[in-house]
Amino acid sequence: MGKVIILGGNARSGKTTLSNRLASSGFYHISFDDLYEFMKESLNVDVDSMSHEKKIAIFDYIFNKTINGDIDYVLDVYDFLPSDLQKYKDLDDVGIYFLAYPNCTKEEIKYNVIHYAKPTDWIAQVNEKYLNECVERFDKRNKVLLEECNKYNMTLIDTKSGKDRDIVLDNLYNTIVGLKKNK
Repeated sequence: MGKVIILGGNARSGKTTLSNRLASSGFYHISFDDLYEFMKESLNVDVDSMSHEKKIAIFDYIFNKTINGDIDYVLDVYDFLPSDLQKYKDLDDVGIYFLAYPNCTKEEIKYNVIHYAKPTDWIAQVNEKYLNECVERFDKRNKVLLEECNKYNMTLIDTKSGKDRDIVLDNLYNTIVGLKKNK
């Protein structure tokens, strides 16, 4: 039986960085950002206007295709909170981790946004005013993620900022790969 890892959380918290690293260790990486981009560009689906329930239905469909196979998967998702994914938390061979930076200052959040954005990422191409609005949204989302992870007894990994972020992601990577080897 394959292992399914779900990485949710805040923007610029390390979900895709960790997912790509896990992919280099044999996990099959499914990025919901890439899936949504494909749906927009190739299928002309207005994903931004799609209801949350429809996005959950897409997730459920993909999750159900991954859970019963012999392949290890990492599902990289942003749109979902612990309340959306709590029904999966007690399933064998499923690991759910929410990545966020709830103890970071707004300056550290801004650093994460700027430092970890690729030049082609939308966030790297915005003006200062919009960047500050994003920092405010990400700060609020940190609080929601922390509250929901506590409420639903789910794992929140504080990915911090700067070099500390790299250490936290390395530790989580080693934990997940270790779980895969021990199954």
